[in-house]
Amino acid sequence: MVKLFLVEFFFFQSPLLILFFFFLYYNEANFFDLKFTLRFFLNFFTTSTIILFLFKLLNSNKRNLISSEKVIILLNLFVLSLLLIFNFFYYYQTDHQELKEFISQFFSNIAQNPNIKENIINEGKIDFLIKIIPSLNAFVLMTFLILNFFFTNIILKRINFPRNYSIEFSEFFLPPKIFLFFNIFIFLSILLTNDLKLYSFSTVVVLSFLIFYQGLIYSYKFLNSFNLNNFLKILIIFLLFIFLGYVLFLLIFLHGYYLSLKRIITKVKD
Repeated sequence: MVKLFLVEFFFFQSPLLILFFFFLYYNEANFFDLKFTLRFFLNFFTTSTIILFLFKLLNSNKRNLISSEKVIILLNLFVLSLLLIFNFFYYYQTDHQELKEFISQFFSNIAQNPNIKENIINEGKIDFLIKIIPSLNAFVLMTFLILNFFFTNIILKRINFPRNYSIEFSEFFLPPKIFLFFNIFIFLSILLTNDLKLYSFSTVVVLSFLIFYQGLIYSYKFLNSFNLNNFLKILIIFLLFIFLGYVLFLLIFLHGYYLSLKRIITKVKD
């Protein structure tokens, strides 16, 4: 009952808080020498909006209106929509000179070889990297959000603690249409130029989370086939991420891509 009250309170208060922060930004207010800039307001607005939408999806899932699979897909598409709007109206219209200088200096400190510097540190590549930072942030946000649910589910099941909201990690099938759109946007990001290329590539990055998630589910099912306790499973996953890092992310993604491709080929043959 307390949890339900807190959720309802959050739903009611969040729009008011958004309006309050917008009022502070509009009037250029300061709070303990912290100026309420547009960037500050947008960070708060986007985070609150995503959390509100996630609670709405989880509530629908709790009432069996949508599946856990739909929760992940709809959340991903919602984040993608917010990202494209954010890029179009704000991020791509803003000068990022300070960030450019920081990235250029960062790579200059790492790459001591002049030839490597010339290949890596050029304005075009740095601009491209800066323009896709929001999509990378969106991917990381959803990854940590799902991993948090994943490990929390394991721990709460272990201690028999009741869960008000949960996501089941037993099955996930990426719809063929989304997989098709993902591949189309890959080709568009290669063929197109300028901002259209950036929008297409950002879409690829965000949609790739669904393929990564599919690979993660089936990798976990493979690990689950061994007779191991939950603590040991968590420890194995944790150690794999530490020692393999981005290689493990790539392997999980390729596994998810293979599963979607195999499913489509099987349907075509049938």
